[in-house]
Amino acid sequence: MKKVLAIVALVAAMFVAGQAQAQISINAGYAPEKFSTSWGNSTTTENYQGFFVGLTDNFTLSKGIGVAPGIQFRMNTRSQSSTVLGITSTTKETQMLIDVPVLFNYGIGINRDLSVTPFVGPMFSFAVSGKTKNSVGSSSTTTNWYGDNSSWNPFNINLVFGAALEFNKAKLFAGYRLGLVDQEKNSDNITTKTQGFFVGLGLNL
Repeated sequence: MKKVLAIVALVAAMFVAGQAQAQISINAGYAPEKFSTSWGNSTTTENYQGFFVGLTDNFTLSKGIGVAPGIQFRMNTRSQSSTVLGITSTTKETQMLIDVPVLFNYGIGINRDLSVTPFVGPMFSFAVSGKTKNSVGSSSTTTNWYGDNSSWNPFNINLVFGAALEFNKAKLFAGYRLGLVDQEKNSDNITTKTQGFFVGLGLNL
């Protein structure tokens, strides 16, 4: 938590420092995530649906080159069910995260109103909650991913890259993120990492 607070404080300072030549953007989009767990020669994957909403503040470093710190809320969800002998079993999983991207970008003007902006940089992620609810018939149990005895790591660093197409104040952007930190913190023999694409819409204020 201290790491996340320090990163958020840094981003807030960058927002304030860059206001004279900055452009704030409101963003929202779709960001599914895949968890890949490997041990020995085996790998399993779990696919989650994901959505995000947030703010970025792009300010100029030099002509055409900018850096865009931001903060966003992201949610991953996964649900599956099966019925055996008339009894339905359901598993619902929900993870909520705070992301802090710091993306370097380069604007390429096509004409007066249209531009393409490739971007790349780190995104720091902290899971504020994660739960699995298992239901069998009318009975249910809930497991906290990040409880006192949990082996899950709530912190992650993602490498993010992609591009945005901007027209006047609107933008369409897409890209990919690769999780660099092992999400299984208690085992040297098991590794869990994340990855996923994202696509979204933004409005420059």
